[in-house]
Amino acid sequence: MMKQSALLFFCLCLSLTLATTACSPVAEPAVAAEPPAEVGTAVEVTPVKTGSIALVFDYAGALQAQSDVTLAPRVSGQIEAVLVEAGQPVKAGQPVAILDRDVPAAQLKQAEAALSLARLKLDKMNEGARPEEVEAAQSAYQISQGALQDVQNIDDNERTTAAAALANAQAALKLAQFEYDKIAWAGQVGETPQALALERATNAYEQALSAYQLQTNPSEAQLAPLQAQLTKAKLDLALAKQPFRPVDFAMARAGIQQAEAAVELAQLQLDYTTLRAPFDGIVGEVYIHQGSMVDTKSAVALFISNQVEVAINVEESRLGQVAKGQHASLRVSAYPGVEFPGLVTSVAPLADQKTHTFVVKVTPADPKNLLRSGMYADVSLLVDEKPQTMLVPRSAVITVDSQPVVYRVNAGQVEQVKVTTGLSNDTEIEIISGLKAGDSIVVTGQSSLQDGAKVKIVPGL
Repeated sequence: MMKQSALLFFCLCLSLTLATTACSPVAEPAVAAEPPAEVGTAVEVTPVKTGSIALVFDYAGALQAQSDVTLAPRVSGQIEAVLVEAGQPVKAGQPVAILDRDVPAAQLKQAEAALSLARLKLDKMNEGARPEEVEAAQSAYQISQGALQDVQNIDDNERTTAAAALANAQAALKLAQFEYDKIAWAGQVGETPQALALERATNAYEQALSAYQLQTNPSEAQLAPLQAQLTKAKLDLALAKQPFRPVDFAMARAGIQQAEAAVELAQLQLDYTTLRAPFDGIVGEVYIHQGSMVDTKSAVALFISNQVEVAINVEESRLGQVAKGQHASLRVSAYPGVEFPGLVTSVAPLADQKTHTFVVKVTPADPKNLLRSGMYADVSLLVDEKPQTMLVPRSAVITVDSQPVVYRVNAGQVEQVKVTTGLSNDTEIEIISGLKAGDSIVVTGQSSLQDGAKVKIVPGL
């Protein structure tokens, strides 16, 4: 009974189900829903380009004259004429004032006369002694030589005469002695004729003996004067034949050189009476007037060079990038829109003790002399330049883990690329390695990117 009831209930339910199905419209089969599409990060991109980039340092400073000189005279004197006035342009060497020239001119004439005299002296020395002077000296020498020979050489006649005179004097002395001996015993015979005769005979004998000795054997006292006279005559003859030695000629030539130097000095003193401009420039001030007395310490005029320069203070951190000869440009408010090219002309070897900066001087090219000392100038130093190198905007490069990187876009995805950078300016930076020209890189929106992220390119983001 229970089995029949359950079967009846199943059939009833099945009938109801079939009836309901038959009365309802036929439903379409169900389809599974697709997941929503992934939305990429909005970014702005630009291609890597090739171009030139320069590293420029900007400074400011006041223009100043490259040279300024206060002129002072080299000689003392009275100003005869002033030839320039303040503000007047001058050329190097142009006369600006003249001093009295009378004294220097007289000193020059005196020096020239001394030079002429020194040259004439040398000419006279080169001519040597005159023939008559040599002949006179030769004659004097021969006379002195003959006199000495006459005394030194005694011939037989002179010797015989002297011997005979000596013999006669000796015989007379013997006779006088014999007569004197006859009365010598009587005493007090000193005043007798025999004594006087003996004395005269003795003196005559001594004189005859002396004369004989002189004539047959001359003494040194007799020969010395004659020998001295002969020596002097010989020297006079040698001097007449060759009056000057090589050292005399050397001294004469040195005298000429000294006289020439004196002429040059006197000429300089005369030239110094004309005061001249030290360089091309402008007369800043004039401190003298006609009639002024000046000396070597007196200021005559101030000169300012046409060429100007500007001194800028470069930081120690940048000094290694600045060098003499680098190009620069200057701008002044007096000439808006005009750039004056220039060069770095000097870099100070020592830093300022207070600011720790180094003075760098820049000289502009100014052929029209437009720039003036005291003008305020903006200076740009071109310290480095790279032509035809890869460039990207500065905003494209960010730092990740202390490494510069960029995000390169390819097929809707980004790739984080490590790069090596070089020069940079306010807008661009050089890429040395890591990219190639034409690569598309993110310039805006990369702050939230990661390597491999999907991106949506939005121009002008």
